[in-house]
Amino acid sequence: MSGLANYRILSPLGSGTFGQVKRNFNLVAEHLATSTKVAIKILKKRTISEKRVISKVKREIKALKLFRHPHIIKLYEVIDTPSNLALVLEYLPGGELYTHLDRNGKISEDQTRIYIQQILSGIEYVHNMRLTHRDIKPENLLLDEFGNIKLADFGLSNIMPDGDFLKTCCGSPNYAAPEILAGQNYSGPEVDVWSIGVVLYTLLAGFLPFDDNNLPSLFTKIRSANFVIPYSVSEFAKDLISRMLNPDPIARITINQIKHHPWFQANLPVKVRRKGSFIDFESKAEYNYINTIDEELFKECLKLIEVETEKIEEIRQGIMNKTNNDFTVCYYLLLDQAKSRIKPLGDDIGVPLFQRNSNVSTEVSSRSSSRNDFLEQKSDFEPPSNWVYGFRSNLDPNHFMVSMLSSFKDSGLEWRCLNNLNLHLRTVFPENRVKMSLNIYKYEDSYVLDFKLRQGNSMVFLEVLHCLYYYLYLRTCF
Repeated sequence: MSGLANYRILSPLGSGTFGQVKRNFNLVAEHLATSTKVAIKILKKRTISEKRVISKVKREIKALKLFRHPHIIKLYEVIDTPSNLALVLEYLPGGELYTHLDRNGKISEDQTRIYIQQILSGIEYVHNMRLTHRDIKPENLLLDEFGNIKLADFGLSNIMPDGDFLKTCCGSPNYAAPEILAGQNYSGPEVDVWSIGVVLYTLLAGFLPFDDNNLPSLFTKIRSANFVIPYSVSEFAKDLISRMLNPDPIARITINQIKHHPWFQANLPVKVRRKGSFIDFESKAEYNYINTIDEELFKECLKLIEVETEKIEEIRQGIMNKTNNDFTVCYYLLLDQAKSRIKPLGDDIGVPLFQRNSNVSTEVSSRSSSRNDFLEQKSDFEPPSNWVYGFRSNLDPNHFMVSMLSSFKDSGLEWRCLNNLNLHLRTVFPENRVKMSLNIYKYEDSYVLDFKLRQGNSMVFLEVLHCLYYYLYLRTCF
């Protein structure tokens, strides 16, 4: 195939070790300059067009370009030829988690816990980047040479508009959340939590919680959350599975709550053990963006790839911006190669996935907006059990609407109704004006108000909500 001049093809589809991951990649190759093994996913443009999956391919490329995390597969380069697209990706010789599950049956609880910790670490990072995966299943969970999880196949990922909802029906039916199957709106993270819950059940039980050859019957089982947990599963694991597979997306456990669950916390020291590498999650430069360049690696790249002197600064900037060129690819391959050569210095060396008793939380990417800073939680903080989603009221509809609109007026807000359940609001006075939207929906016997800042200062927005909540409370005893 033309366009792969920098690589030597080692194994075609289905041959050698690479056959284990044949559903994800087509070739194993060696990068000539660095002698690093890579996986190359070949996408025929004609097939992409015929199957109408162009948007899926674009989503996967866009998502992988954003990510730099130890539990997400790395994209090094996209090669565009007249007939094909080639995605040069991290080579993961461990294959799919599905293969290991299929070969060995159920997996021990301790090993499953490590897998879930790593999956959760990766997916939390994805969510902090305002994306959801939407297709988490063992086939899309790959293993590196040390048996560590890497999230892959982001073709169904989607951007989470803050305060808005997604509605696309996607993902594998056995792992899909009930709200997706019902065609309901969903915000994003909760469907990934459901899928991880299905993975957790499957790893511990050795079979799927929801399985039926008849799709309507399968959908009925999923929507009713009709499953039985084997007696061999521990009580803490049963509790976590039940909370992750709650058919009500609002009542479903969140990722932050999972991190504080007793099953997740068991055997979780400050530094989680992981054979073969040491990864510091507190390093912004390593996992969120490159703000410094390793000079030794840069010099090594200069020896491998000839560069004109006047273009060196441009090359440096290309590394910082992850520009798609030969030099940037060479640098990142050498960077990851150097990390893989780091040897463990004892049993206590490992991955601090989630620090306990620490003021340092996993860093949110610099690409995320500053409002995400409000979302950072100390790991030793336990959310109160009575936290709820949005403002809630169980008044009758007429009384509820009158109280709500009167509270808007008292809070200095004016509004415009888009439909019965959606409004646009703004502060009356132009100084420090904020604009927001409001979604109203029914939850059990209550109405829930979900506010979203559309324009203006976030602190003023919070002050307005505080004032609004005060008036709502006086009128309705929320």
